[in-house]
Amino acid sequence: MNPYEQLLLNKELEELAKQRIEIHKKRIKLSEELERDFDNKDLQNRIIELEEESQRLKKKSEALRDNF
Repeated sequence: MNPYEQLLLNKELEELAKQRIEIHKKRIKLSEELERDFDNKDLQNRIIELEEESQRLKKKSEALRDNF
């Protein structure tokens, strides 16, 4: 891989990592709200959706690394 391709890959991986960090922050906030309202199914579902999105981004990052 030439340096330019490596730079592009690193930038894309960095962007995916930033997205995962933002998802994690949202999950923490929702978890704190859920502690106060444990029976809130909407919060529970949103947390699950965020976790699934985080896992999707993680797999995408791993696939990018594996392809180069």
